[in-house]
Amino acid sequence: MLFKKLLKYLKNYQKIKVNYNLSDMYHKLQLPYINGWLVIDKPSGIGSTNIVNLVKKKVRSKKVGHGGTLDPDATGLLPIAIGEATKTIRFTENLLKTYEFTVTFGSCTDTDDSSGKIIGISEKRPSMISVRQALKKFKGEIQQLPPKLSAIKFNGRRAYDLFHKGLEFQLSPRKIFISEIEIIERIDNENINLKIICGKGCYVRSLARDLGNELGCFAHARNIRRTEYGPFNLKKCVHLDALKYLKEDDLKANIFTINILLKDYPNFECATENLNIISNGNPVKIIKMKNENYDLAWTHYKNIPLAIGKIENSVFYPFRVLNIYKNINN
Repeated sequence: MLFKKLLKYLKNYQKIKVNYNLSDMYHKLQLPYINGWLVIDKPSGIGSTNIVNLVKKKVRSKKVGHGGTLDPDATGLLPIAIGEATKTIRFTENLLKTYEFTVTFGSCTDTDDSSGKIIGISEKRPSMISVRQALKKFKGEIQQLPPKLSAIKFNGRRAYDLFHKGLEFQLSPRKIFISEIEIIERIDNENINLKIICGKGCYVRSLARDLGNELGCFAHARNIRRTEYGPFNLKKCVHLDALKYLKEDDLKANIFTINILLKDYPNFECATENLNIISNGNPVKIIKMKNENYDLAWTHYKNIPLAIGKIENSVFYPFRVLNIYKNINN
């Protein structure tokens, strides 16, 4: 009987001790509630989804996503949305992106980059004059056939799944936009470095392939690097290797606010009396806007974004409520 009481006491003591230690550890390691964008300089050899999972572990948030997928072999900027910023990922879709990459003439591959199997060889090497002339045809709105190794869906399935299984399928060309395309340098007879600024849906690998076909010599891409993405650039980003060593202050210093993607859209300051109304997803009349209509707008309070929605006849209808002000003041 005494032994049972002693055993029960020890179990309770151990339980209390363990709970205390865990609580203490939690307060020491818990990061602040983060809502914003963290830009990662992605290395080669890792997928975008894997980067998201690593950031999730770092910031202890279930709400983490990314804008603009990068191929595993590509490097450069990968914007990561954390917390309420995940509700603004759609705003990255129409941002212009800048890529620098190498085009290798003389061979094409089944993936349109250097990771694939060579399926065509040519002895021809284009002159600089012919390359400059050919590049003019790829500027502006053009039709582009996506690579088979891509995330595009074909009959409800991802193209890369069909490709890896060796299944035959044919994707359809899509309209894309290339704002700028320029030659950085001609490395040698076979390789040339290019820079492009493009819109959504553009595949650098497809551009290299199509350039080779236009020049009649085959080509594929390698060393693809994204250097700019809308307001994000390499000046303020975190290298993946440094992510796990970042301390709280360093992490916060590298977070972009949600406002960075919203600032160019119509917006208004929310009146104090309308805070609860908008926070609950209900429409409000905007006195300062007379008979104005916007398909996309947002409201804020003391520079803290509250909701994204539309304005019809000076009435704001929220369709994405951002729970930031509420969390700060709780």
